[in-house]
Amino acid sequence: MKKIFLFFLFVLYAFVLEADEIPIEFEYPAIAGDFYVAGTVFFPPLSVPDPDNILVIDKSTEKEVISKITVIEKWPDGSILSAEIVFPASSQRKTRYAILYGDKVRRKKSFTDASVLPTISFVVPGAGKTVESMDVSVGQINVRVDRSASIRYWWYLLPALILIFLTILRTLRTIRIQRK
Repeated sequence: MKKIFLFFLFVLYAFVLEADEIPIEFEYPAIAGDFYVAGTVFFPPLSVPDPDNILVIDKSTEKEVISKITVIEKWPDGSILSAEIVFPASSQRKTRYAILYGDKVRRKKSFTDASVLPTISFVVPGAGKTVESMDVSVGQINVRVDRSASIRYWWYLLPALILIFLTILRTLRTIRIQRK
């Protein structure tokens, strides 16, 4: 009986504390060379207590990829709700990436300051794709430039002159009161 109980306890431990995997999807850019891949990932409650419990792996080699992980928001229990993840990739060596998270995961490779490289966004399955640029057709816009010296273009001077006039009157009144 003890052996069966220990077996079920071991299986339960393996399933509960096993690392979860989130695949990363992005399109390789037309540029040749290195670039950064960045995106925001959301985690369930109690699944990621620390940023070191998140890592990016190369799916073909199953090795850890150096990454920068910034916590954006936390759950009320203190675990991580969302984090921004940035990692380097190369268009010369196209591969698939995934995010591993959980209690058994321990990140070893990280960087804090990124060099100047182009950055593209990734999405995780089930999340909407981000839009890098958007074209909106709004119709024709007419702009008229008028160089006339009409008083309507100098409307802001009237309130300024009134304030200056009132300030001078107040100063003269104060000086007159002080002489008495």
